[in-house]
Amino acid sequence: MPAPIPAPDILYTPTPAPPPLAELAKSPLKRKIHVFRNILRTSRNFLNLYHPEIAEHRWLVNRLRDEQVVSINDPELARHVLQTNADNYVKGRFYEIIFGPFLGKSSLTLEHDAWRTRRRLISPAFNARAMKGVEGVVERHVEAMLARWGEAADEGREINLSADAAELTMRIAMEAFFSADMGADPARIARLMEGVITDSGTIDFADVLQLPKWFPRRDRRQAFAWLAELDDWLYALVDKRLEARSRGEPENPDLLDILVHARDEETGALLDRQAIRNEVFTLFAAGHETTALSLAWGLDRLAREPEWQERLAEAAGEAERAAGHPLTAAEAKAVPLLPAAYDEMLRLYPPAFSVGRTALGPDRFEDLEIEAGARVQVAIHHIHRDPRHWTEPARFDPARFLPEGRKGRHPFAHIPFGGGPRICVGLALARLEGLMAIARALPRFRLEAPGAPPSPLGKITLRTEAPVRLRVSRR
Repeated sequence: MPAPIPAPDILYTPTPAPPPLAELAKSPLKRKIHVFRNILRTSRNFLNLYHPEIAEHRWLVNRLRDEQVVSINDPELARHVLQTNADNYVKGRFYEIIFGPFLGKSSLTLEHDAWRTRRRLISPAFNARAMKGVEGVVERHVEAMLARWGEAADEGREINLSADAAELTMRIAMEAFFSADMGADPARIARLMEGVITDSGTIDFADVLQLPKWFPRRDRRQAFAWLAELDDWLYALVDKRLEARSRGEPENPDLLDILVHARDEETGALLDRQAIRNEVFTLFAAGHETTALSLAWGLDRLAREPEWQERLAEAAGEAERAAGHPLTAAEAKAVPLLPAAYDEMLRLYPPAFSVGRTALGPDRFEDLEIEAGARVQVAIHHIHRDPRHWTEPARFDPARFLPEGRKGRHPFAHIPFGGGPRICVGLALARLEGLMAIARALPRFRLEAPGAPPSPLGKITLRTEAPVRLRVSRR
């Protein structure tokens, strides 16, 4: 076991705290009781997945029944698992338990050659040309959100930032994927999607322990009813596009048509109906929620950082005045502090706070022996606050992501979108949305947090226990 490291100011501390690792190591009975209790706690909040003492170590090794569990708080070991020896690590049964019933076989759950083929087919939907095509969509919906903020400011009302961010990213996703051809009430679709995502983020302890199928599990009938309604809507859109493709009709300027017409360069294959549905559902659901959460967490933190808020507002405002219009995506990106601020938000509050893998075969890293079948979990939110790589890690400081601040830092010390070949395919769209929200909101509004910081709730993503609310005032 490597030497302990100084403990950073971590995002979450379980209450009550679990017994110290040294105490658990001395008592098999205490270990068993702790495992059982922690499974129940983790099913409610995934942040309990990690013992708090992971913050003091590069990795920890435990056992869950016969399964070795390796928790990683080290960027080089994270790179080894996610990139260097990635072929030895698969998503594993937890991804199938959580995502399989809703997403089916998609780029999120497929492995090896099947995944590589699928990734080649969907990548054009998120390349530079595709992102250029959705810039106008993002700008328009950001402006609509800010118009509502203006009304709230004039009336002295607080805004529900969590709801506003979710509505923003949902509307962007709908138009980016489906143009105006959605065929249903967008608000209804948003509610159904939220219900399905929330349900899938609650894992059953019986699945964690791999108990028999006959063992009682929670009732998911309502979630599957929502899913059936979503599928009726989505398949109707997909079938309409497939029919248009068969007739050789002109393509629509949206991401759904890019998927419908995507042809594998090596095999010439097209995505079939089921695959298109799975990919749209995956990208639509995952992309919408993670970006909304990054904005809710990040803008709340910025509301508590008045000096940085003013610096960013001044930088964006100066660039806006020089341009003579609200900043475009390219113009915002050229203001170094703006993308740096979004990176700092993602460092402190990574929506995907943990990445899991299963080892296909035995592996070794330094003096760590990883067994075949081991469950390996990368504690992204701990790596992002590790004092070996970040000075005063709990401090909000976008300067860390300016060119001078990046020098010498391990590339896997900041992995909000994962790392290696399976890095999130939608990261360009997420960054576009986050950057535009910052660039256009801060020159117009001053943000103030009226209450205590949000309490974190780990589901599939890093949520907040209660909606984030802010006061906004015009500058």
